[in-house]
Amino acid sequence: MSSAPGSARWPSLVLHVLGITLVVSGVGVMVSAVVEGIDGGPDVWVLVGCGVVVGALGVVMWRRTEVPKNIELIDVFTTVMLAWGGLAVAGAMPYLLTGTITSIDDAIFESVSGFTTTGATILRPIEDASAGILFWRSITQWIGGMGVIVLVVAVLPTVGAGGMDLLEAEAPGPTGERLTPRVGNTARRLWAVYVGLTLIYAAAYTVAGMSLYDGFAYSFTTVATGGFSPHSESIGFFQSATIEWIAISGMFIAGGSFTLWYRLLRGKPGPLLHSSEFRLYVLLVVLATTVVFLTADPSYSGVEGVRYSLFTVLAVVTTTGYATVDFAAWDDSAQVILLLLMPLGAMAGSTAGGVKLIRLLAVASYAHRATLRQLHPRLVRPIRIGSSVLDETVAGRVLGFLVLALAAFGGSALLISLSGADMITSLSAAAATFGNVGPGLGDIGPTGDYLNLPRFARWVSIGNMLLGRLEIYPVLLALAALPRFRPMVRARRNR
Repeated sequence: MSSAPGSARWPSLVLHVLGITLVVSGVGVMVSAVVEGIDGGPDVWVLVGCGVVVGALGVVMWRRTEVPKNIELIDVFTTVMLAWGGLAVAGAMPYLLTGTITSIDDAIFESVSGFTTTGATILRPIEDASAGILFWRSITQWIGGMGVIVLVVAVLPTVGAGGMDLLEAEAPGPTGERLTPRVGNTARRLWAVYVGLTLIYAAAYTVAGMSLYDGFAYSFTTVATGGFSPHSESIGFFQSATIEWIAISGMFIAGGSFTLWYRLLRGKPGPLLHSSEFRLYVLLVVLATTVVFLTADPSYSGVEGVRYSLFTVLAVVTTTGYATVDFAAWDDSAQVILLLLMPLGAMAGSTAGGVKLIRLLAVASYAHRATLRQLHPRLVRPIRIGSSVLDETVAGRVLGFLVLALAAFGGSALLISLSGADMITSLSAAAATFGNVGPGLGDIGPTGDYLNLPRFARWVSIGNMLLGRLEIYPVLLALAALPRFRPMVRARRNR
């Protein structure tokens, strides 16, 4: 990107991307201010001021910097981490300035939960917040669902070879795939599918009986697999089977790969039908729904029981976190199933959080090869996912990720328990936040909230949500790289 004549732009990928993310955040706050004005709420001018300040700061950072000609991979990880950190702080401002949340750490918790599409909340009761603030909660999940970095790459004229690195650093899953040779076009097409689905589900919810406000709010959080709701009872507030079936279809689609959906819309169903990960996704949903239906509650029967079971399983597998019933009151065996599903997630390339099913397939193939090598030490056998051969380097990253994921889950569960939470609450909080699910079991079930956790446990949960959404590697590498930026900043100041 060339600088304008007579102007001096500082080459900085971090500040350039952070500037655009703040602009996006500012626009989102302004949209929420419009909603607040239409509703006649008290927070209109506070939201307008917040949106203007955040957006203006972003514009200055964006216009005074440029993408460097040469982008190092470590800069990419740092950029992704700091962009999400900036979003978390900017997202907390509306809560604090309107007085909806008075504690800085709780406002950051709600903001991080939104942008990471976790859906864990500390608002109590939710309905006490203004319409603009509740709409802002939904917008944060919609922005975070497809990924703000994907949006940045879509709007930047060029990021050179670093564009794909940015996408892969933020994209959920172990592999990235281009839909076109130009990475910017890939990002734009993914966002086109995302926006299209959002509009379709907003219309479907509204036709099914929601207000236009609720229709868009729930569409944002369905397509983003986020789960935030303007009502404490979540989807159960409407007591509508039609709305629940719409949400079921939305969660299922959002839990699938947007790349495969794009190809399907282009008249190419083959990649979807031949995807071993998609088949595993469908099989997992069917089996888990069957087990939950048979064990959750003896009063469940017929289509209603199937709907409750399927809705809850999809809400957990896709990490959406919606609720129609209090599954924390179900039979222990059904709760165990849900607890096991929480950290798994759905397909790579979806908006869901969690480990992703493609990693399970890779590990299963690796374990199969390791077992065979006990009998045939010289066996040469590639690691396969369906008909595709997985590169050994990628397989190594997958195994490393799972080791780190287990460490993050176990360590966070231990820290939460040391803060005073009981065992079920600690385990489910660790699984629900790392998996970006939101509601868990025990004190943080569908009828509870994260204010039931001690403050220290909520800070642990914030870290877990970021680790789960950014999938560990970018976070760890960015933290390791931060010290190298100190001398660069000092040098800039001395110029």
